[in-house]
This record gives sequence, C-alpha cells and structure tokens, in this order.
Amino acid sequence: MAGGELIEELKNALRSAQESIKIVSAWIKGDILESLLQDIREDVKVEVFLRAGERKDMDITDFRVFKAVRSVKGKIYLNPRLHAKFLIIDDSRAFVGSANLTYAGTQQGNFEAVVEITDPIKLKELLLLYQALKDESEEIQQDTVALVLSSENSLSSHVLLLEDLPEQCFLKTPTERGILLCKLIAVKTQGLEESILWGKTADKDWLIAFLKACANETGNLKIGEVRIMCEYRKVKEEEKESYFGVPLKPLKVGTQLLRVKGDDQDMQKIMSMNLSGYPMEKKAFVGKILNTDVDVYVDITKVSSMHMAVIGTTGAGKTTFIRRLIEHAQSEGIQFFVIDVFGEYYEKLKVNKERIEYVKIPYTLFPIQAEDLKDILRAYGIGIEERTTEEKAFFTNLRKYLKPDLELICYKEMNLEELLISSAPTSLKSHVKDFLNALMRDFGPASVKNQKDVYFMLLEGLRSNKDIVVFDFKDVLNLDARTNMVGLLMKEVFILSRLDGKKRLVILEEAHNFAPERGALDVPFGRENLSYLMAKRIALEGRKFGVGLIAITQRPANISKYILSQLNTQAVFRLITKNDLDAVSVFFGEGQMELLRLLPSLRPGTLFLSGIAVPFSMLVSIEL
Repeated sequence: MAGGELIEELKNALRSAQESIKIVSAWIKGDILESLLQDIREDVKVEVFLRAGERKDMDITDFRVFKAVRSVKGKIYLNPRLHAKFLIIDDSRAFVGSANLTYAGTQQGNFEAVVEITDPIKLKELLLLYQALKDESEEIQQDTVALVLSSENSLSSHVLLLEDLPEQCFLKTPTERGILLCKLIAVKTQGLEESILWGKTADKDWLIAFLKACANETGNLKIGEVRIMCEYRKVKEEEKESYFGVPLKPLKVGTQLLRVKGDDQDMQKIMSMNLSGYPMEKKAFVGKILNTDVDVYVDITKVSSMHMAVIGTTGAGKTTFIRRLIEHAQSEGIQFFVIDVFGEYYEKLKVNKERIEYVKIPYTLFPIQAEDLKDILRAYGIGIEERTTEEKAFFTNLRKYLKPDLELICYKEMNLEELLISSAPTSLKSHVKDFLNALMRDFGPASVKNQKDVYFMLLEGLRSNKDIVVFDFKDVLNLDARTNMVGLLMKEVFILSRLDGKKRLVILEEAHNFAPERGALDVPFGRENLSYLMAKRIALEGRKFGVGLIAITQRPANISKYILSQLNTQAVFRLITKNDLDAVSVFFGEGQMELLRLLPSLRPGTLFLSGIAVPFSMLVSIEL
C-alpha cells in the first residue's frame, strides 16, 4: 500500500485496539506517532520500541515521539541493535514490513513492503520475537531523575541530573539480583570554560550580564556525584545469607537512576533491615528520609544489645526523637527505663498511660558513701578528717550503713538525719546537729528526712512489670544526689537482667553529667561516681545480659570517650562547637565528611542517623 494509505490503515487499526498496542520501529517521527495515537482508547496499554545505538538515531527520532508516548501513559524501550519494524494490536493482529514510522518510510516515496498478519501461529512466533526483543531492551523509566555519565569505581559515579534534586537524596537502579541504592552526595552546575572570558572587558556590570546570558543560552546542566549505599538482593543464594550484597562493578554509562518513594516495596524492605542486611527483629518508626516520604525505622533489638548515642544542641529534637522511638517500638520483651532529668516524658509520651510506671523523685540528699558526706561536711566548713578516735568511729559507722548498693544501703531502715545522729559520738553530736540544721535551712527539712521514702520509690520502679518506667528527677536539683540514685538504678537494672535474662533498655538523659570524660565536669569521677562505673559496665558487658544503653547529650565532648565509642548506633542532631564536632567525627566514615560539615546548619528535627540498627547512614527528618 502507498504511504498515505499505510498511515490511514494503521490509524483505523489502532482505533480498534481494546487492550494493547505494541509498536516496534527503529526510527519514528513525532508528528506521525501523534497522529496514530490521537484516537486510541484511554485504557489501552501502549509499548513503543526505538533504536538507540548511535547519536544519529536521535537526529531522526525527535523529542515529540517521547511526549506522544507519555501522553497516552505508554512505555518506551530502547535497543541499540533494533532494525525490525512491526506493530501488534491486542496480540491478535499485526502489521509487519520494511517501513519505519518516518516520512521516508510512510510518505516520501521509499519502496516499502507492509503486510497484515492475523494467522494465530504466525502471531505466536511474532510475539515470541517481541518478548525476546523486550528482554534485551532497556525501558526508559518515567521516574528516572539522573543518568550515569562516568564511574570512578564500584561505589562512586558522576551523573547528569534530569531534575532539580537536593544533595543527600536517595536514588535507585535495578540490577539482575535486586536494586542498587545510591545517595546524591554532591551537586554542581556545569561551569563555563575559562577561554570564553579571554579578552573580555573587566567592567563588572557587563560581566554579570554576559555570564547571565551565557547561562541562559546553554541551560543550567547539573552534574551530581552519587555513592552506592548498598546492594539489595531480592533473592538470596542461601537462606542464612544477608539481603545486602557487595557492589563490585561500576555503574555503566547511561544507567538510569530513579527517585525512591515511600510506597516502593523494595525500599520498604530495605528500610526494615539493619546494617547487616537482616530483617529488624523489633523495629520502631522514627521519621522520614529527608526530602522524601520514605519511612525510617530503628532496630530496637540492636539498640538494646549494642547501645545508641543521641546527640545535639538544646532544642534540636533529641528528646522528641526518643519519645517517638518509645511510642513506636514493638516493645514486647524489652522494658524501657527512662532517666528523665527535666520531666519531659510522662505527660508527652503518646502511649496508654497504663503502660507507664511513673516515679517522680522529690528533692533529696542521697549520699551513698561516707566520702560523699565528708565532701558535704567540708563544704559547710566542718573539717572531720578522721584524725581523732571519735572521728574515726564516726566514719566507721557511716561506712557500715552507707554502701553503693541498693540492697545493702541503710535507707530502707533509716533516713539521713537518723543515720548521722545515731553514728555520731557524743563529742561530735553538736557538730552533726549544726550540720543538719544548715542542710535543712538550705535544702528544706525533707531533704534529710525522705531518704526512706525515696528508697522505696526507686525500688517500686525497678520491680515494675510495665513496659515503660519513667524516673522523673526534675525536682532533684542536687547533682550529687541525682548522680548517686541514677548509679544505683543502673546497677540494679544490670543485676536484674543478669539474673532473669530479660531485655532492658536504659535511656539516660544528660549523659555527660552521669558519665563524664575525665576533667570535663566538676563532679565525682571514677570510684566515687557509681553512675559512670555502671554506664561503662553496661556499655562493655550489657550485651551478654540483655541490657542496653541510650545515652543522650548536648555535649558529646564532655561524655566519656570510652562509653561514646561503645554506642554503636548514632542519632546526631545540630552541633555547633568545634569540640563537640570533633567528638562525633569518629561516627563519620570516609566519604561522609560533607555530612559532618552540615551539622551546624541542620534545622531542628533533622538528624544524621547511622550505625548497626539502620540499613545505612542517612539524613532524617522527624515531626516535632
């Protein structure tokens, strides 16, 4: 049939399509394809195959072709070896011949041959050929936002950005085994060659106008650098294998990269993995990957055994992050013990209050060793230095009743006032009474009388079977008393887990006050600081007994570096000072220094999340 007749015949045939249209042509002209597709049914599935083997192919096939296919929600496939020309309608009727859908092939006098096929046997053979072509071709994904230009190695590539993408966003590309997940770590606009400015005038206004004109003329091409984060394998060779493989091959030039979305099933599975590539046993939702709708989870089981650091300036979102973690945790089998310094948990936790054991500690003085009292006496100008027999007897009695152990300390039987009066020899009783009067004037009578009540409050919280136990220390302004009680609590939690094997997780607010770096703060250290010793012991041995630690601090420079090094998952919010930035730099591996430099500019509710309880390092946003 003649060219004009061919187009009309094809248009009439396409109008009859009820289910599918398959178009295979090495080259196509846009206005011809627009004409063919303009009257088809809306629900017909369209697939178009084109040749893309060399640059001149795209000189023939113009951009209107791609717009025409997308206008009917069709799919586009590329094949560098394509030379076949055929069209299949509803898998029951086909046109096969030598004509491309170009002017030369349909209108301008080339001698072409096109025949119609309806024979089922021949159609079956053609469909098999079509499927073989499809298997060898690459689909142009509608969600493609970047193309690989070059690869430095198997982990790093440069890409051409097809959309305006922010740094730190995530992209993916399919592989034979699954998908590769990439992160856009840097973006730059294509610069002008220096030679373009040679001999130009130095007038500032003219140069501004000149450069603007050049930018408008050449367009704003953006080049990005992507880093492979992980390879997700949908099918594992062995049941016990990790779902994460090791990417060993660089991305090919032209590889399409797609934006990740929250409803992507592959992405949902990846985000439910920990760093080892195994599904999270107990997970907690905490937020979204920055600038996406992709949910982020933390593996609570990994946190409870390998600990976590939550770091950032005041107001950055640390406490909100922990509340979200508790609220969304699949906490069956894990009990949370919250050391709440500012009273920010009980009222704000969005869980059934029947799940919470709330212990509000009143203001008190709570020495747990004779040396604690010696320091307080010295602060009030009472120098009892154990030089005389009476002084030695006094401290011998104190050491008998004061022990850094909740089971052995005397407070279940007597308060601090009773302890001091009963322990003081006759020659020292007047000094002790004066001392007690001074304490009561400064801190109130209850501060030396309520130790027995406080003791049983601590015990009640420790014995609770509820999922969440909140110890509210907001009213305990005395740092030494707070530090001593927290040390006793952590010691008992450790002992309980060692005895019964149940999993427990200690959430330690203001951790730098309880486990300070040597010389960082003016608080007892080493033997005298039980909270430091227990934080260190939990960090070192907790995994064996199922007790974990979440240390929260706004001053990472002031927390024990040893303990910080044992916190294997990190949530780092905004930090400003150089000392604090230096302290957390150990959490940022090679290729992540750009994230470390971003920390001072992070907005409240934005954090860097990394470590063994998440699949990979990422920027996360949480709802404040």
